[in-house]
Amino acid sequence: MMGASALSRTSAIDHAVSAQVIGELRAQIIKAQARRDGQPGDGGTHWYSLDAPARLLFEQVIQHLRRFVPRAHDLVGAEWWFRATTTDTGFPFHFDRDEGVRSSIVSPDLASILYLSNAGGPTVILDATPSRVSAPTAGIAVHPRPGRFAMFPGALLHGVLPGRSDRWPRVTMLVNWWRSVPRMEPAPEDLRSTRASSRWRVDVKRARTPAAALEPIDPSRLLARAAWRDLIAKQATYR
Repeated sequence: MMGASALSRTSAIDHAVSAQVIGELRAQIIKAQARRDGQPGDGGTHWYSLDAPARLLFEQVIQHLRRFVPRAHDLVGAEWWFRATTTDTGFPFHFDRDEGVRSSIVSPDLASILYLSNAGGPTVILDATPSRVSAPTAGIAVHPRPGRFAMFPGALLHGVLPGRSDRWPRVTMLVNWWRSVPRMEPAPEDLRSTRASSRWRVDVKRARTPAAALEPIDPSRLLARAAWRDLIAKQATYR
């Protein structure tokens, strides 16, 4: 089945970026959130064309992460955003989509997450796609670790489970990779002044980026089959 086949293409690597870069990203995300009066969550999604110069630190990191992405030469751009939440906050299961298209779900080619803290619950990726209304039968949990970079097919259902309460936030940078341009959204003014860093150089060496452990998870532990089918149907008809 397509969902199960796609789920097998989920992967994660550790130490994808250095501790210095993790610290810079985390500081900028928390600073950007403070500009929004401390409201938790993300600051909206933004578009970066992969053939453009990296003018933001976030864009420089995207160009670095691109080296880990399968068939990256087929991609035209990256939709990116960030999220900082309390560790006991989850995120509903959903399909990533081009929000400019309402008549159907148009998914990115690849979804990815760069974890910037080790706090909070895991991301859970399931073998359910928009074309399958049946309940998922298998899943994978990826736990946050600073510098861990997870990748999975963009059509898969996924969400975040809440973790234990902690004083530190759960901080992530999320990147969806596209072969065609979705609705374009420029980076906001408060990020445009954040120039790419010249204090670090990227040098991808596979030997230094070991594969991260992926935890199998049974979707029936989370929801009953009927509840999963209802959730997927609502996602598929979302306008």
